[in-house]
Amino acid sequence: SDPKKRQKYDHQRQNPFASGGPDMDDIFNQFFGGKGRRQQNIKRGSNLNIPLVVTLDDVYFESNKKLKYKRKVQCHTCHGSGGDSNVCGICKGRGKTEQMVGNAFFRQVVTQVCRACNGRGKHILKKCNTCDSIGLVDEEKIVDFKIPGNLVTGQVYTFRSMGNEIPDGQNGDLNIEVVIQRHPHFKVINQDLIYEPKLPILKLILGVDITIPFFNSSISVKIPSLSKPGQTFNVNGKGMKLPNGRFADLLVRPEIVSPTKMNEKEKELLKELVSSENFR
Repeated sequence: SDPKKRQKYDHQRQNPFASGGPDMDDIFNQFFGGKGRRQQNIKRGSNLNIPLVVTLDDVYFESNKKLKYKRKVQCHTCHGSGGDSNVCGICKGRGKTEQMVGNAFFRQVVTQVCRACNGRGKHILKKCNTCDSIGLVDEEKIVDFKIPGNLVTGQVYTFRSMGNEIPDGQNGDLNIEVVIQRHPHFKVINQDLIYEPKLPILKLILGVDITIPFFNSSISVKIPSLSKPGQTFNVNGKGMKLPNGRFADLLVRPEIVSPTKMNEKEKELLKELVSSENFR
């Protein structure tokens, strides 16, 4: 009912940023401890996610790889400005506008991309011919990547600030996701190498020496006589590298193969064998 108070109230509703209205910094300080607004204004370049395919040999020998990729960097001609420009008068160069919405009981701040400059914070007066006013150009980069011996498929390695640049902000990161190719001889389970040779059942019974192609060398493993189907033979320390610096094991798991045909002599021998003392 007081005309002066009513006039002050109407003025605040029409212009929430006027003197006497809620202070934007006070709101951010209340919710974020004084850090929210500052962190919100930090711009970051986009991250680059690049897959890297390696062989199991690369991992075992901890090979060095050179990875070539392209990223966006600031234009050297205009230094990322995009050309001659003026600061946007609407957002004051922030690229965003803030508006207080709500009623007398509850209000909140709504942040939007500045429509006047499309979020750039400035108006280009004369375009840069090198980057076509974008402010960024492509740069080819090479990064040296040493493959760790305990690497597993799907691991991601992050190189800080080696992603795309952004004017007046922080660089993005480079993320390398490593995939190990399927090996022709080995499977890998918990850093153990699994080798599954195909052996006739009689060789498993009689015992046999097998030669395993082991990366750039070979390993001889003796399968003892009277071995059972499904039995695993362990070769200590011949697996992949463990996080503690030691090496896992090589596990030999023979797969039994049966003949697809037999001649008459083989049939007679098997019949004689089946009726013998230890094969009944």
